[in-house]
Amino acid sequence: MQLKSLAVQKIMIAPIESFDPVAFRRCLHQYPELSHCEHRTAEMINQQLRQFGLTPRTGLGGHGTVVEFDSGKPGKTSLFRADFDALPIQEQADRPYASRQAGVMHACGHDGHTASLMAVAKHLSEHPPQSGRVLLLFQPAEETGAGAAAMLQDPWLAEQHIDSVFAYHNLPGYPLNTVLIKPNSFACASTGVTIELFGKTSHAAKPEDGLPPTAAMINTIELIQRLPLQFPEVFALTTVVHASLGETTNGEAAFGTAPGYAKVLATLRSDDSQTLVAMKSLIEQQISALCATEQLRSEISWQEWFNAAVNSQQHCQQVIEQARSLDLPVERLKEPMRWSEDMAEFLAQWPGALFCLGSGEHHPQLHNPDYDFPDTLIDTACNLFRALINDIHCGTHQAEHEGQ
Repeated sequence: MQLKSLAVQKIMIAPIESFDPVAFRRCLHQYPELSHCEHRTAEMINQQLRQFGLTPRTGLGGHGTVVEFDSGKPGKTSLFRADFDALPIQEQADRPYASRQAGVMHACGHDGHTASLMAVAKHLSEHPPQSGRVLLLFQPAEETGAGAAAMLQDPWLAEQHIDSVFAYHNLPGYPLNTVLIKPNSFACASTGVTIELFGKTSHAAKPEDGLPPTAAMINTIELIQRLPLQFPEVFALTTVVHASLGETTNGEAAFGTAPGYAKVLATLRSDDSQTLVAMKSLIEQQISALCATEQLRSEISWQEWFNAAVNSQQHCQQVIEQARSLDLPVERLKEPMRWSEDMAEFLAQWPGALFCLGSGEHHPQLHNPDYDFPDTLIDTACNLFRALINDIHCGTHQAEHEGQ
């Protein structure tokens, strides 16, 4: 373990003059950490920021970090955010920088998001904003939907007046470097639900002596699948991800026992947070009624709640204008992304925009064991963030603020 830590320090913590964001990203990739466990990753980020001569504010919401660039002059305050947690997936790729943590990998590109923002930090340490303030926020625990909300519980961050907040996510299936953006709902609200049904076991020869939840489990799956039909005016989607009947011993079912227990897991999605709340309420009502009819007991728990990420029209236009100034292709999306992003919490607090950068039309998909973040996007994202900073703190938006 000591040798591993020394290797990380040697690769990761580079003096400002020799900092390489690609090397930084690849080292993050080698040492991924799951949500809420990002101790080493946070320390790597903080040490690298200190190498730039900066004083990061650490420990926000657990392992979060914010570094501030204050011009000392009047102006707007903008915030740029990157996430840095990994996923419980075993990497299946023969790369020199493949994950060294068994069963954990950066399969969503958060290593690349962080490297992009670190490149911005290096630039701002050498070229600070000419007006106002720029905050760079490094966020843990995005994958569970808890990290942003936890950081916003920090009193210092909660009291900040932010005029603009921006973040990006890489997205396979679209041409490399293409900016994908949409005002209003950009990424769906979602939540996971676990439904447990409790009856009574019996001998398999006399199922009438028990209370088997078999029919109730089937009905539960059907009502989950039919749920979107109750909301025809909006996008709604339900996906049953697991169902099991009866309990097992060492993975083996007993042929002589009629089951008295069932479990169903599902994911609910909508492009509107209030619709998701309504879907949640309807499931609870329907399961309660079903179990009353079947004389069963139920327990329902909800996990990983994400609100919809809602973009400001004005900030989307800013992203589009600056992307075009860099000759980046722009695609205006007609529908929101079906996946969720807890950048939604920052966008609910302050106006801004979440956008995507295409990772390549044939690039391996997110959350797959063969995925890897395309290093080309580090420069693309850094340059786009820098263009936004220049526009807000050195250009037309600065002049608008001074004229108010």
